[in-house]
Amino acid sequence: MNKILYGALVLLAFSSCSQDNVTITGNIKNANRQKVYLEQLNVSEAVVIDSTRTNAEGRSKFKTAVELPTFFNVRMASGEFITFIAEPDANIELTGTLEELTHNYWVDGSENSLWIKLLNFQLHNTQIALDSLRKVFTAIPQDKAHRAEQFRVAAEWDSVKNKQANFSRDFILKHAISPASYYALYQKYNDNSFVLSPEEDLHSFKIVASSLKAMYPESPYTQAILAHLNQVNKEIRGEKLRQLIANSENTLPEIRFPNAKGDTIALSSLKGKYIILDFTILNARDSKSYIENLKQVYDKYKRKGVRIYQVCLDENQEAWQNAVKRLGIDWICVRDTDGLHSRAAKLYNIQNIPANYIINPKFEIVGKNLNGRRLEERLDDLLK
Repeated sequence: MNKILYGALVLLAFSSCSQDNVTITGNIKNANRQKVYLEQLNVSEAVVIDSTRTNAEGRSKFKTAVELPTFFNVRMASGEFITFIAEPDANIELTGTLEELTHNYWVDGSENSLWIKLLNFQLHNTQIALDSLRKVFTAIPQDKAHRAEQFRVAAEWDSVKNKQANFSRDFILKHAISPASYYALYQKYNDNSFVLSPEEDLHSFKIVASSLKAMYPESPYTQAILAHLNQVNKEIRGEKLRQLIANSENTLPEIRFPNAKGDTIALSSLKGKYIILDFTILNARDSKSYIENLKQVYDKYKRKGVRIYQVCLDENQEAWQNAVKRLGIDWICVRDTDGLHSRAAKLYNIQNIPANYIINPKFEIVGKNLNGRRLEERLDDLLK
C-alpha cells in the first residue's frame, strides 16, 4: 500500500450509493462532438466508469453515486482533464476551453473542487518556473569562470521549490478537514519528485490523517493514509532518523562534544532558540569560503536569536584547533573525536559534508542543507 501511495499521485474513493445522487455537467468550448470519460480516482488507480460525447455546443452530462467525497476526472479524448471532488447530492458544473483545459477551467457546485483548482494552479506556475530555470542552468557553461552564475540559478531553483512546499504546508494547515488536503499531500513536480515527503513533512501527513480519520473513519481514503503512516513509522523505527523526525515528541538526538577550549557543550543547551546545526570539516579544501558564507549569515541573524552549533569531523585535533583560530570562528564549534566515523553524523543521516539543519525553538527540524541566500530566505520566513 505504501508503494502505491508514495509511488504515484493517489486519490481517494469511497463507497457508492445504490442510486445516482451526483450530476456532473460539462460545458467545454471548442469541444463539440468530442469523446469524454468520467474516471473515478481510487486509492490505487483511476477507473473509467462512464463515457459519452459532447453535443454540438460542447456540453456533456454524467450521473453517478457517492456516499462520501470522491475524487473524479472528467477527461477529454485529447488528454486534457479536470480533477474535482464530488459529494452526495452535488450538482457540479465544469466550464472551460478545450485547449489547456487542465489549467483553464472553472467549477461550480463544489467548494472542495475549487481548492483542487488552486493547488493545481500554484503547482503549474511552479513547474513553469522550474522548467525555465532548468533551461537557464543548462545554457550556463560548466566551468569555474561561471561558478557564481551556476550557484545563483541553483539558489533560485531551491527558493522556488521551498516556496511551493511552504504553500502546500500552509494549505494543509488551513484546509485540514477538506479532502483537498490529501490531494495537496501527494502532489508531484514530475513522475519522480513529490512536493512533500514523510521524511521532511511528517507533521503535515499526521495532520491530514488525523483530520480525515475524524471526518471519515470508515473511508478507504482514511484507511490508505493510515496504512501509509503505519508503514512510514515502521521504517523509521530502527533507522538513523527515528528520533530526527519524531516531531510529535519534539525531541532530537543529543550531541555533546568539547569545543577548542575543552569545554563540553550540548546541543540541547540552545533549545528555545533557532539553531543552525552544521556538520563540516574545517581543514577541507573549500572550507574557508564555506565558513565565510556562514559568517555572513551568522552576523546578520545572531541579533535575532539565531545560533550555530557546528560539529567538526576533523581527524586531527591540533589542526582543527588551529583552524578555529585561523578562520575566526566565534559560534559554538565542537569536534567529534570519531571523525568521519561520527555517530552523531550517522544519527542525523549526514550523507555529504558540509551539511546542515535548521532547528526551531521547539527543537524541531524546519530546514535542511541550505546555504547562502537560500539559508537566509528560510530564516527570514521563520523569523517573521
